[in-house]
Amino acid sequence: MATDAAFAIAQGALYYGVMLTLFRCRDVFGVGTFCCALCALTFVETYLAATVYVGVADIVYTPGSVILFAGKLPLLLLVYIREDAETVRQPIYGLFFGNLLIVGLLLLIGQQTAAPMLGGEQTVQIVVDSASLTVWGTFLLFVDCIAVILLYERLSRIAHMPLFVRVWLSTVVILAADHVLFFAALHIFFDVPVSAGYGGFVGKMAAAFFYSTLISLYLHFAERAGATFGGSIADVFDVLTYRQRYEALHVESLLDVLTGVRNRRALTREGERYVDEALAKKSHLGLLAVDLDNFKSVNDRHGHMAGDEALCFLADLMRGTVRSTDQIYRIGGDEFLIVLPNCDPPSASSIAAKLRDLTRNTRMARPPYSVSASIGWADLGTDGASLGELITAADRRLYEAKANRSMIPVTS
Repeated sequence: MATDAAFAIAQGALYYGVMLTLFRCRDVFGVGTFCCALCALTFVETYLAATVYVGVADIVYTPGSVILFAGKLPLLLLVYIREDAETVRQPIYGLFFGNLLIVGLLLLIGQQTAAPMLGGEQTVQIVVDSASLTVWGTFLLFVDCIAVILLYERLSRIAHMPLFVRVWLSTVVILAADHVLFFAALHIFFDVPVSAGYGGFVGKMAAAFFYSTLISLYLHFAERAGATFGGSIADVFDVLTYRQRYEALHVESLLDVLTGVRNRRALTREGERYVDEALAKKSHLGLLAVDLDNFKSVNDRHGHMAGDEALCFLADLMRGTVRSTDQIYRIGGDEFLIVLPNCDPPSASSIAAKLRDLTRNTRMARPPYSVSASIGWADLGTDGASLGELITAADRRLYEAKANRSMIPVTS
């Protein structure tokens, strides 16, 4: 049993090891290499599904469905995640038309006289019989490929759902539906026993977990988490590609082009949400207003390019100082706001002091070489119950800090 299970895992590992390597090397070989390799496995996948059955303990399954087909959907989903819908439709259409071509060839082969030696008659009959299964499988595969992407899209709209869960759920649901429909054809036309159907279902569920894990690990460690839009909007792949690009443009519209932090538009859309969530949870919400000292003199003495360098330098320092849950906004000129969820006044003071000291003690590689920043703070509840009131309080303390040339300390 252990040996059989190990061989099954080895098959899946070999399959994905090669396919993920080809996908990772797509910048060198082109994504077409990956697609060709995936499509090349189609015939043996169908042949194995109809003729070869193996067992692990009491579970009987076919490697064609459990090892090869169950791994195909996550791989196509990977192409969609890392590329776009316009790219993933190429292997999907390739599989669809390639399978139909195989069916046509099989039907023509079946009309020939089989050679009696070497089991030719039996082999030809198996090939001809598998033609109808290939047609059915081709139709299901085409539907499956679109369905798994649409389901993944729907799950992606659920906040905070991990990538692994999205990939796994999408694969499991579509594989389960496909198995019921594909096995019905196997049982009716090939007399495959129901026990094999049960074994195949269990095997596909296990394979979905295994492959989803590999996809998630690959995306986490091998990729850092992109083609022209054309064609008819009626095509589901065009719709998905358009949506991806729209969302990418939407994200870009909320970023400050120079510094890469979020902009005033993003603050307008998101700021009150932070306040509402903090009030609902009765939690702390801190706000820091950060402003470069003597920024006009930097521009006057060193030029606007140096001023841009100073702003980017400050943005980088802020990114390295705040927590992962905090959000930085550039609201105009050299003024920034930092929203600090679940941050009490002493913690906000600590972050502000660290940032102030960093700006004064860290040198730049180019002019103006050094900068300093003044920082004002505000706390939800203490200084107001709206974003506007918090910004007003933080700005007031910021200008007091500028006047005193030091940050006003936060008190609890």
